[in-house]
Amino acid sequence: MKRGPINEIPEEIAASAQADSVPALIEFVSTHAWECGFHDEAIAKIDCAVEEALNNILYFAFSDSNNSEGEIRISCSIHNSGALQINIADTGSPFNMLLAGTFPEADDFVEPGRKPSTKVMKKIIKNVEYRREADKNVLIFIVSKDLL
Repeated sequence: MKRGPINEIPEEIAASAQADSVPALIEFVSTHAWECGFHDEAIAKIDCAVEEALNNILYFAFSDSNNSEGEIRISCSIHNSGALQINIADTGSPFNMLLAGTFPEADDFVEPGRKPSTKVMKKIIKNVEYRREADKNVLIFIVSKDLL
């Protein structure tokens, strides 16, 4: 893959909340991870975690037909420590995938037998946070090179 200098890569990308947007969103994160100095194996792991998160967002936050005009935004920044911060924000229904399957209350927003998978994400990304702000779900990954 051809990658340019970091100053040519935008800090944020937006795409429609559709399955065909997923490859471009993952490519955006891969490029930032590469520019941050992650090796190919680590980038592949980060890609898997981001893909799992995006699939959960599409399947759960946008499962309501009223959200067909939704948007997913991803921003990446590099901390002075060398860690890569990946923010994934979406305009879907409130949905904290980190809690699903953890607490009995999760059944209030997830249909029985339809629980999001977060195994890959939690195994690869040690620092994952969720918050709801300004009518958006925001999932935050902090990835340091020594954790992969």
